[in-house]
Amino acid sequence: MLLSAAQAHANPEPPGNYDARVVGMGTIATPTVRNATALFHNPAQLDQIEKFSATIVATSLLVNLRAPFAGPGTEEDSGLIYAPLLFAGAAFRVHERVVLGVGGYVYTGFGGGYQAVDCVTNGDPSACEDERFRLAPPTDQEVTLFVTEFSVPVQVSISERLSIGLTLRVPWGRQDVRAHQDVPNCSSATRPECEGDPSISLAEQKLKGTGIPGVLLGISYRPIDGLTLAFAYRSKLWVNLEGTTSVPLVPGADPLQVSTSTRWYVPHMFRVGAAYTTWRDRFTLGVEFRVQLHEEANASQEFSLDTPLAPDTTAEFRWRNVYVGAIGAELWVAPRFAVRTGGTVGRSASRRETLTPFSPPPGIQFSAYVGFGVRAGPLDIDWAFGWGGGKAQRIEANQPLCSDADLRTTGAGANRVLTAQGGCAGSYDVDSWFLSLSATYSFGRPDIADVLAEPGN
Repeated sequence: MLLSAAQAHANPEPPGNYDARVVGMGTIATPTVRNATALFHNPAQLDQIEKFSATIVATSLLVNLRAPFAGPGTEEDSGLIYAPLLFAGAAFRVHERVVLGVGGYVYTGFGGGYQAVDCVTNGDPSACEDERFRLAPPTDQEVTLFVTEFSVPVQVSISERLSIGLTLRVPWGRQDVRAHQDVPNCSSATRPECEGDPSISLAEQKLKGTGIPGVLLGISYRPIDGLTLAFAYRSKLWVNLEGTTSVPLVPGADPLQVSTSTRWYVPHMFRVGAAYTTWRDRFTLGVEFRVQLHEEANASQEFSLDTPLAPDTTAEFRWRNVYVGAIGAELWVAPRFAVRTGGTVGRSASRRETLTPFSPPPGIQFSAYVGFGVRAGPLDIDWAFGWGGGKAQRIEANQPLCSDADLRTTGAGANRVLTAQGGCAGSYDVDSWFLSLSATYSFGRPDIADVLAEPGN
């Protein structure tokens, strides 16, 4: 029998993404974004483009995970893991009331890995004395998941103060896994003598594919000069991933290649925000609240294995909905130089009972950001740096899913499902760092120095 290594990290949506101005303002986007990245945050904000605007963004996400592979006392750090988040897009005004655009970006990007892991057990460090649990030689354990989207937005100005926008999103994704797993030789549910008689095997998985398109709807309303109220709704979509799972059945022999398919869901999301610009357009203060409905979309991930030698596999996530609040500010300290700061507080999607070494711990997560921007005629160059993390979580006793791999029946027993492990005892922690750089070229926009030189400014 073989096991698909089907674990991924919880809440796979980095808060600090596009663009660097947005990141520097604490990820406040729906009421403040004013370039092509609006197609990602709130397409109604494309009404801020005078004639044409193009933006490129490179955000570097650096993550350090700390987790046990063999129970309490075996915790180890992953070391800094690098994941690039890229954006390229443009928008152009085709009518005094209509703006069109096009763009592509990495929506989710994450790579989790631990170097030279030498023992894998079910939360019991004493089991490492058993050679069956030891890895010889020590082996890297890695999980990578990313989803990209190709987007086409359209924005329409209903009036001078009301704008709506809609973005069509077409996803493509990839999921790679290289990790040792507990492989069942028989079912302890029906044969008690099998319990405690594991076989540890390296599973390698490479999956990719496209999915069902979704939309992003945005609305911006400016009831008075300087105040913007914004709303955005992102529809749920999914990516159909197909590829192979590779498992060596006999040491030294060629591994068995099994056709594998699964589906990854991007959940519904709602965002509301408000921003007020004052002091002759030099100072902006914004707030935003975001809800991601992971509980409905990411209860589990099902893997279908096309072989009679193995059952289908279920990765139990049981994620919770994510709620994130953010506040940020921007100050133009000189006609061509701005400084920014902000932060967020929110709840992780993870649950203790399904936590894995590749998941950020459950509970409250914080982030803080700083940044600055330089304007040179039609060109904006923005930079931002951020940190995110929360309190480490310790699981004192193994949760029910932390057990020997076991063939389990579902329904009337017609389908055999193997449930991947999670919730093993030990301490879990994560620290994330964001470094974002963006460049925007805008044609037809008044120069800020000329605006500030006008009477009264």
